[in-house]
Amino acid sequence: MNYDEVRERLYRVEGAIPYMYKCTGGEVTIGVGHAIQSPEDAGALKLDKGPAAAAQDWSRINAAEAGHTAKSYEALCLCRMSGEEIASLCEADIAKFEKQLKKALPKWDTYPDHAQQALFDMGFNLGVSGLMKFHNLLAAVDRSDGPGAAKECHRKGISEERNQETYDLFYSAWATT
Repeated sequence: MNYDEVRERLYRVEGAIPYMYKCTGGEVTIGVGHAIQSPEDAGALKLDKGPAAAAQDWSRINAAEAGHTAKSYEALCLCRMSGEEIASLCEADIAKFEKQLKKALPKWDTYPDHAQQALFDMGFNLGVSGLMKFHNLLAAVDRSDGPGAAKECHRKGISEERNQETYDLFYSAWATT
């Protein structure tokens, strides 16, 4: 999997947000789409105001109404994450999600790079368990059917541009093999 392209895509579609916000799925999130499950998890992050303030920020964001832009949550947060820490967290998330995908998809290492990138984007966005619900997509991937996978990859709740990019990755995955 081309890590540079994956990283660039994540930064472009997720942003690099230095404060906590609610993502489109309603989870408390920071950085490049890093979901934070609890106040304790927030306190474990390297934020400028320390663990107690991070846990308080998490509680405020968790209680806030979902469905707004990340920017709308900024005033609720005291803590900020540095660009270097955002980059480090993103690298750790890429490694974590690729490991989960390799475990969930036994043929992972046989898929072309574009298919891996598309599956990674979906797994990152939906969670690997969410990706695993796309049975027709995964069957198409396993039979090396890029157009078939492309037809089955549409997600609700994300931009049409991101859906189109994933479609294009699947469609082209086996074009040169």
